[in-house]
Amino acid sequence: MWKQLFFCVFIQLIYQNTGDPIYPVQNPCLAILDRLSETSSGFLNCAVSRARPFKLCEGCVDNYARLQDLIGLLDKTYSDVDRKITCKGFLESYDTIQIVAQLISFVENIWISSYCDNCITGYKDTNGTIDYSLTDDTKQFIQKKLNFDFCIFNATGRMVPIIPIDLNVTLNTNVCSVCLTAYNSINEFFLKITQQNNNGVCMDIVDTMNYTRLLWSKIYECRRHDPDYVAVIGISFFIPTIVLVFYISALFKGERKQMKLSRQKRLPPHSTTAAIVGARTWLWSNPNE
Repeated sequence: MWKQLFFCVFIQLIYQNTGDPIYPVQNPCLAILDRLSETSSGFLNCAVSRARPFKLCEGCVDNYARLQDLIGLLDKTYSDVDRKITCKGFLESYDTIQIVAQLISFVENIWISSYCDNCITGYKDTNGTIDYSLTDDTKQFIQKKLNFDFCIFNATGRMVPIIPIDLNVTLNTNVCSVCLTAYNSINEFFLKITQQNNNGVCMDIVDTMNYTRLLWSKIYECRRHDPDYVAVIGISFFIPTIVLVFYISALFKGERKQMKLSRQKRLPPHSTTAAIVGARTWLWSNPNE
């Protein structure tokens, strides 16, 4: 009886919840792994929910900064008392699939391919609080976008839709004229930062500009007539016309000259023979005679 009771108590102690304060976590790497799982899951959920419209960089910077903090702990924390094996080595050892490494690479690839570092800088986790700042170009773009949205609201009395797709909008001709300055301002600024950032523009800005152009050209049907395009079209028609006129005039002029040329008349046979005989007579005659 006592042996069975002792065995039951022993089994309960073995399978006791290690999260209980009485039983602290023996290996700190497992604690980092749990947090890494939760944070990466939160980042992926955030990224998917902000795919349309694309607001991943500013919307998911909290999860990404916490994830980066955990990735840094993998190299700074050790799994053994002798401090010989880091948590990174502990989690990746004898693992042919490399789940942790692939997960970190996948998350970082999403952040890098979105060029989030070109609009958000200085992100870090300070005692659970995420601090970050926007670049100057991002601040200016946001301000110009707000100016454009306010102009649309004042002209139509309606808020600018977040995703202007299949939107039943009553066309307002005042939008194209009243908000032209605001649209040109944000469009030219976007072209400027595109030329300056050869390594890529933050996708938050790119997606916002794409929707702005879609709203302007497709929804409100505002067409931008650039005088440069008119000049290019005019030149493209003018130069071929000049070349065509040149070749046609050269063709007619060549035919006219050819008609004016007269063929040389040949001497009759008897005239040729007489000329040869006369020449021989002159050659063999006495010049003193």
